Amino acid sequence: MIVAKFGGTSVADAAAIGRLAGIVRSRTAERPVIVVSALAQVTDALLALAPVVHAADEQALAAGIGALVDRHATAARDLRGAEGALPAIAADAEALRREVGAAMGQALRPADLDALAGRGEVWSSRLIAAALAGAGLDAVWVDIRPIMLTDDRYGRAIPHMPTLTARARECLRPLVEAGRVPVTQGFIGATANGTPTTLGRGGSDYTAALLGAALDASRVEIWTDVNGLMTADPRIVPSARTLRAASYEEAAELATFGAKVLHPATAQPLVRAGIPIVVLNSTRPDDPGTIIEPSADLERMGDSPVRSISWKRGITVINVRAPRMLGAFGFLRAMFEVFERHEVVVDVLASSEISVSLTVEDRTRLDDVVRDLSELGEVWVDHGRAVVAVVGIGIRSTPGLAARLFRAVQPANVEVISQGASAINMTFVVHEADGPDVVRRLHQEFFGTC
Repeated sequence: MIVAKFGGTSVADAAAIGRLAGIVRSRTAERPVIVVSALAQVTDALLALAPVVHAADEQALAAGIGALVDRHATAARDLRGAEGALPAIAADAEALRREVGAAMGQALRPADLDALAGRGEVWSSRLIAAALAGAGLDAVWVDIRPIMLTDDRYGRAIPHMPTLTARARECLRPLVEAGRVPVTQGFIGATANGTPTTLGRGGSDYTAALLGAALDASRVEIWTDVNGLMTADPRIVPSARTLRAASYEEAAELATFGAKVLHPATAQPLVRAGIPIVVLNSTRPDDPGTIIEPSADLERMGDSPVRSISWKRGITVINVRAPRMLGAFGFLRAMFEVFERHEVVVDVLASSEISVSLTVEDRTRLDDVVRDLSELGEVWVDHGRAVVAVVGIGIRSTPGLAARLFRAVQPANVEVISQGASAINMTFVVHEADGPDVVRRLHQEFFGTC
């Protein structure tokens, strides 16, 4: 059994869904479970309806939902059998209009936003299940929400793995064993009382990994619009190369620090079972892509100790200086309790005896964090920064690497430096405007091209 996830660009229109059908047909002997995202840009379009509701513009709400239904209908007309999904899509769209319409003139609550954002996956999965059936495959639509039990942290819900495992084996395994092709949704789940939730943007990868672990799949395939993990973002470094192999650790670090091919949590459910992930290009299905395994084959990694360079913009650095922390205990605990209390994730940390610098991406609760940290010491904030991460398992054992890194980074001003506990990454904080040039200089240093 395998789990194959298709992202938004891989289900963007009728042509993309046609390619998806060909890929699924080529894997029927491996008993696939299919996980799909919403059609490209549909989630953003759905979330754009929230301010329309707040403004009490019923006409614009109806027009926005209608346009999305029309987009699915346009795709269905070019796919044999897919029009059979349109009545269910239209009925669900009307239910959505009534649900959000009940909140006209109000700001939607987090639970309402999750119910709104997750509709794209419901509609795309119905369309694709019908298209696969029309292509001669024994496809069946499956609603993931009763299977994917989560808590009520709307927008970034956490699945309950024991329940998920039991329900996936009960609901999905019999279908696969009967030779059918289940088509279900990524990104979404539901609480114990049935309230819809979402796992966070990019969460379809995570769904596929969770199902892969629950069903003990032989591999999880992530189908996207690139050939796999790369040595750098090809939009910044046109000569960037595809990595044919990577370790779980490397993939997780790259995803955390800006590589958008995978959701950062994708590998987590698969580590214990040792299930590999393969990142593949749906427009070039014959390309071998990148295989991500517990410990990647060093012979396939080449000569460079660095495997890839990623970067993430829109970063804020929070600096805390507290002379009284010198020789004191409990200071770091108190500081991190502030971030925990406000549910703000820290990406990079660097500390000395009396000061700490941390980076955050989510600024929605920044003022509250700064206010509480000010009780511990002097606090100042630097906006408009970028994190550049140099990742590779060879970093652990390569002498002189730091000198090469600093030489390549010049003339940019490095404000924060950190190395992860795993010793497979080094991160730098620079001004956002310097980020692309720093990536190109590092790529030139370690891969000879930029």
